[in-house]
Amino acid sequence: MKKKILITGAGGFIGSRLFKHLKDKNYDVTGVDFDILNNTNDLIDCNLLNENQNENILKNVNADFIFHLAAFAGPPRNEKQPEFAHKYNVDLTKIILKNIKKDVVIFFPTTDKIFEGVAHPNETTILNPMSVHGKLKLQCENLIKNHSKKHFIFRQPVVHASGGHLQSTKMSGTGSFLDHAIDQIRNEKKVEIYTNVKRCFLKLDELVKIYENIIDSDKYGTYNLASPMKSYYERLEQICIENKINFKNFIIKKTGNINPQEQDIDSKKFFNTFNFKFS
Repeated sequence: MKKKILITGAGGFIGSRLFKHLKDKNYDVTGVDFDILNNTNDLIDCNLLNENQNENILKNVNADFIFHLAAFAGPPRNEKQPEFAHKYNVDLTKIILKNIKKDVVIFFPTTDKIFEGVAHPNETTILNPMSVHGKLKLQCENLIKNHSKKHFIFRQPVVHASGGHLQSTKMSGTGSFLDHAIDQIRNEKKVEIYTNVKRCFLKLDELVKIYENIIDSDKYGTYNLASPMKSYYERLEQICIENKINFKNFIIKKTGNINPQEQDIDSKKFFNTFNFKFS
């Protein structure tokens, strides 16, 4: 029998790509989001923070696997509106967990912001996030871990596509800095980008394929995901070359004073478990 899949935050940057991917592959998938800006018959517009709506949706869908992607997206927005961010991260997660059985598998993507300045984090790194965004994601991690062993938690660095993302809900983010930079370059506008700040990144298309692969997996747990470390400039250059975008005259190199200057995320556990390396 096909598993029933529910995606919360299915109108967001990652959620919308995942929802389309699973629909195209004929999965039995339901997508839910809140304050949808672009009319579509595919998504259910529902505020899952409303306990009655939450309970009704979860009962009607009766999912076997939940991709819990709904959140108030974007670290800067979380910092500016901490109480609102708490509601649409921690409180929302509590209500969802309250309304699902412990045998329902739940997936939750978190962030490298939980490492808060650690240069070489792995899954056993002691966590002490200082930002609102990092603290909220760590609280959600702990809630899910305490709810059931049947969970996947992916700690993800910067996720990007190749530009062209349009915000489709009020709650979702507007895409990564790299996506905005690519859009600017395509419009022959100059962008400034760090040459000395090095991070790990994830391509959205690769990430979505991994998400699909875990639907039938029982290798539950917490995993760090990462590509080989590059500077922001090197990553932008890589994306432009892969997508045949003329970038030579539109990138202004600059240096930044950011802690840590380099953050290389150890993802050996993920590779050894799923045998996949991000490019």
